Amino acid sequence: MKKTISIMVASLFMLGCISAQPATTAHDKKYIAVMETTLQQLDTASVPSTYIMLANTFERIGNTEKKYWQPWYYAALCHAFMAMNNPDKNMIDPFTAKADEYLVKASVLSHENSEISALKGMITNTKILVDPISRWQTYSAEATAFLNTAKSLDPSNPRPYLIEARTKLFTPVTMGGGLDAARPLIEIALRNFAVFIPGNSIAPKWGLAQTNAIYAKVNGQ
Repeated sequence: MKKTISIMVASLFMLGCISAQPATTAHDKKYIAVMETTLQQLDTASVPSTYIMLANTFERIGNTEKKYWQPWYYAALCHAFMAMNNPDKNMIDPFTAKADEYLVKASVLSHENSEISALKGMITNTKILVDPISRWQTYSAEATAFLNTAKSLDPSNPRPYLIEARTKLFTPVTMGGGLDAARPLIEIALRNFAVFIPGNSIAPKWGLAQTNAIYAKVNGQ
């Protein structure tokens, strides 16, 4: 009798453990499929109109699928790319402000996330471009803190090293930048990309092309 009860208890315990494991529902699969399709478009985006369209799409997904951080992250990334590549400095603050707004929502859904911290660092560094002389003191330390947090949360993540290397590359030598300062960082980013495995099909994986371009530049290729 005792043996029978023990078996029943063990069976119930195992059933409880199985039930407690998260399952991928049909709804989750639909969400992932929509994200994968949108991310394919992001991979080839190059003009502001496309980034705006994609950011709006990610925002709609985020408003519908309220438990996922990725849509808000990618909406922020679209605005970060527009801020970085816009020749009109007057547009940098509006784009980075919107990116910050999206990242607040992502952070609520995913705490201590290396990817979110790295993107915060990139956005903060981009704000300096509006007026480097006056903004350097305000934002450089803050950006460095975000990137260091990203590294500590996931040392294998190549993106914080890419972001820091790019910042160093376009920072005057007298302020701690230049080719020599960027080279060791971009080498780490390249090594990390060689072994980095995204957690799933919609996890961040961008940056290899930028890393290769910066690596070639700092090595005179």
